[in-house]
Amino acid sequence: MTGGRGLHRSSPMTNFVLLLALVGVVLAVPSLIVEGAILLGVACLAITSGDRPAQFFRGLRFVTLFALVLFIAQALSIHTGRVFVTSPVRITAGGLLAGARMALRFLVILSASALFVRTTDPDRLAQGLIRAGIPYRYGYLFILALRFVPFFQDELRSVREAQRVRGIKVSVRSPRRIAHAARYTFVPVLVSGLHRVDSIAISMKGRCFGLYSRRTASREEPRSVWSVVALGIAGAAIALAVVAARGGWT
Repeated sequence: MTGGRGLHRSSPMTNFVLLLALVGVVLAVPSLIVEGAILLGVACLAITSGDRPAQFFRGLRFVTLFALVLFIAQALSIHTGRVFVTSPVRITAGGLLAGARMALRFLVILSASALFVRTTDPDRLAQGLIRAGIPYRYGYLFILALRFVPFFQDELRSVREAQRVRGIKVSVRSPRRIAHAARYTFVPVLVSGLHRVDSIAISMKGRCFGLYSRRTASREEPRSVWSVVALGIAGAAIALAVVAARGGWT
């Protein structure tokens, strides 16, 4: 999308490089300071790109819940360092630190990936990958993967609206309700997705997809100031990781 704000104006390949840099940094450098700074940077990029603060944090509700589960699991399973609690479970400083690192890393990866999907046009990204030398078959697979994210979101919204019309209330606040939600929500969305996959496969076969070994890019990517900004942010994240690694930041 060239008419949006923020990263919407950046080239798709630049956004991809930024995503790789952010994910690579949090995986390579286990530091709370680095992970927290990058998560804050992702939030600022999302707001600059058109997301409202409430919308951004509301989109991370389930991700935050799963991150909390990871934090608790790490805190209960790792028993190194200073002991804070001995009964009924043993909680140590090493477990809390490892849990916080794991939870923040998970939040950064999911939030950065979601921001990349929202701000990157799949067609433009595929064209960039083809110009970079990636076979167009793999580029088209990448397009499908990105396009199915909003498709499933729309299908999930349609299913929930149909459930409300029929008086079905779906909640995920208990294991029993999760099973109930899977029955009335997951199955219809999955069946709809399988129908879409079948129609796409028939369409690709009818157009003889893959007949030629090469395909030319249809257009050149225009230059944008935000592409330079995204590359600068990626470089800053890598520099921060190097400083944190040399300084032994925790």
